[in-house]
Amino acid sequence: MSGFSAEWLALREPIDHAARSDEILAGVAGWFAKDKHLNITDIGSGTGSTLRALKPVLGQTITWHLVDHDDALLEVAKAEAQGDHVDFSLADLSTSLDALLDHQPDLITTSAFLDLVSMDWCEWMVKEVTDRKIPFYAALTYDGRAGCEPVLNTDKDVLAAFNAHQKTDKGFGAALGPDAAETTIVLFEKAGYKVNLAQSDWIGHARDKAFQKMLLDGWYNAASEITPDKEAEFKGWLSQRFELIDNSEASVFVGHKDIFAVPA
Repeated sequence: MSGFSAEWLALREPIDHAARSDEILAGVAGWFAKDKHLNITDIGSGTGSTLRALKPVLGQTITWHLVDHDDALLEVAKAEAQGDHVDFSLADLSTSLDALLDHQPDLITTSAFLDLVSMDWCEWMVKEVTDRKIPFYAALTYDGRAGCEPVLNTDKDVLAAFNAHQKTDKGFGAALGPDAAETTIVLFEKAGYKVNLAQSDWIGHARDKAFQKMLLDGWYNAASEITPDKEAEFKGWLSQRFELIDNSEASVFVGHKDIFAVPA
């Protein structure tokens, strides 16, 4: 499974929280409005950002179950979650879904995760979830839309290579990448679920300099890996972008989708 650093997740979190669809969050809260207690399992939990996003929205007593493959990120999550009712599982979901299901969740959540998994894995996960009629909330799934301001000539080449990289193996087989949200929706609907959908785009403003730099450095590395013959050109692009960021002249957006799937 492809990993993320705690530093990157911390930089992202305010952008993540601003991007999440209020409409979808309200749908989650409304679905469980009559419940006094919830068991929620969050997969690919990282440092617990989904927990922190949902806590202000859900009024119930919640027992959380955070699942990730990275012990260092779970240690950060443990420190952040003091005072909450949280269990933690270090698990490789590419080989077993036991950690997804063994706490008998009322709701399964995930954020910025589905674009990393393969078609086979997504079909497997959806079948196990829908067989048990568990609601499913997935936020911040990358959908292939992205761009920077001001526009540079090399932007299109970098983003095309980055999107190609998004479909390489992230630990689950060939990743769905930008097709993840639509694929997941189709699978849930075929299983008889109703799916609500909304956009949840990241917006990196001029003030978000560290976020922009780390994001674009990731684009550069992925694009150069896919098209190594253009690495020098992409390096020049990155230098131009960093100069614009340093001068507070740049912004960036990344397209995402939020979904909430429930038994019809």
